[in-house]
Amino acid sequence: MDHQNYIKKREGIGSLFHEISTEDLPLQKIDIEFNYELFYTGRQAFKFILDTISDTHTIGKIWMPSYYCQHVTRWVKKVYPNLYFYDINPFKFDQPINVNDFASENDVVLINNYWGLSDTINKTSKYPIIVEDHSHGWLTKNCMDSRADYCFASLRKSLPIALGGISWKPKGTIANNNNKYLIDKPFYEAFDKLHDAMKAKAQFKIGAFEIEKKDYLKVIDETEDFLDINHKIVKLRAQDHDLLHRYLYINFLAYKHSNLNIIYKNVMSVDFMKVIKKPDYTTFGLIILFKNKSLWSSLRSFLIDNDIYPSFLWPDNILSEDWQFVLNIHVDFRYNKQDMLYVSKSLNTWITQVKTTENRS
Repeated sequence: MDHQNYIKKREGIGSLFHEISTEDLPLQKIDIEFNYELFYTGRQAFKFILDTISDTHTIGKIWMPSYYCQHVTRWVKKVYPNLYFYDINPFKFDQPINVNDFASENDVVLINNYWGLSDTINKTSKYPIIVEDHSHGWLTKNCMDSRADYCFASLRKSLPIALGGISWKPKGTIANNNNKYLIDKPFYEAFDKLHDAMKAKAQFKIGAFEIEKKDYLKVIDETEDFLDINHKIVKLRAQDHDLLHRYLYINFLAYKHSNLNIIYKNVMSVDFMKVIKKPDYTTFGLIILFKNKSLWSSLRSFLIDNDIYPSFLWPDNILSEDWQFVLNIHVDFRYNKQDMLYVSKSLNTWITQVKTTENRS
């Protein structure tokens, strides 16, 4: 593995995107063939869909997966309190969801595209109404070829933008209610603050010693807290709409595909850790699964000590399955082959340490 001369990134691997020019992303563009609407967040895009449905239908129950982002669930319940939950294992993809087992014709069912690996649902009847969340599967084949009634995604998970969301209606046109959206100066200030944090990270990345990591990292928590208490759809400013469009048609998935293949070829295979993947699909990141929470915690600490910052998707979710503790390592456009070899080396070093400890005991 060619990693001997690797120079660690000052900002590490993972966490908040830094600001980057489209000129520094020389990858092919993609075609988006569906009609869409842009928003500041994925949750606002989802609310827009629910509002659109409720304009012509009386919604009975809104069904959401039991394993889902706790921030979004809490937020949606504030604006549409008629939430119900169906059980799902987010790491198994061999059994399609039969929505007719629990939902009726007046219901809306949210299907999450887990890590970009879930199959789009094939409905057998007109109802219930199906909404798919592709926040962790943006540009995957199941996202671009969806057969759902409506789709949405949080774009800030994949694009180097402060905030961004999108909604669309596969094979159809989604109505534009732009005149109903709120002009919200505090929200715009929050957007600008997060954008400034991305600029600060870009400066930190190239050696600005007057900037510390904590200066931009604390903005993430502050922004998340602000999003939790804002329950309106906010009108996009023209400059923010243009910013989203600037990155929307870039094939960010291709970077992940290439980087994941490097790791897949180099990371050791062991029985106490699973790498979640699926043939011919590209995952959101390197998704690692454990049975043992202490091993999960050990790897997380080891990675952070080595300047690799994994995400936990998601806290506060409990599975009854044996394999339930998950880490995600970012493998996006910010990273090259040497970075991925460093990630692979770090994982293999930790795996070797665990195996050595097991052999001693």
